[in-house]
Amino acid sequence: MDQHMMQTLQASCSVLGAVLVLAALVLLWWKSHSPWLLLAVAAEGISLLFRLAFAVAASVMSASSILMLILPMTGLLVAAGLLGYAVDASNRRP
Repeated sequence: MDQHMMQTLQASCSVLGAVLVLAALVLLWWKSHSPWLLLAVAAEGISLLFRLAFAVAASVMSASSILMLILPMTGLLVAAGLLGYAVDASNRRP
């Protein structure tokens, strides 16, 4: 495979994964209306936007250190939202 095709495949897999995670989070939030899941949905939505931006203009996005920090920070917010939801859900069930 040539370099451009490999980069396109990597970007596509990253975006598709984010879309699937976002869909799962929205379905969970739709049933529970948990504020923790709302945090995770918002953070994953921001993450998806950045992944799309990286797919379109990777050189511009990677030139800014603050933009390179946002993507891992959104991952931490998604994880915190899921952990908060898991703790709430485990405390509600006997």
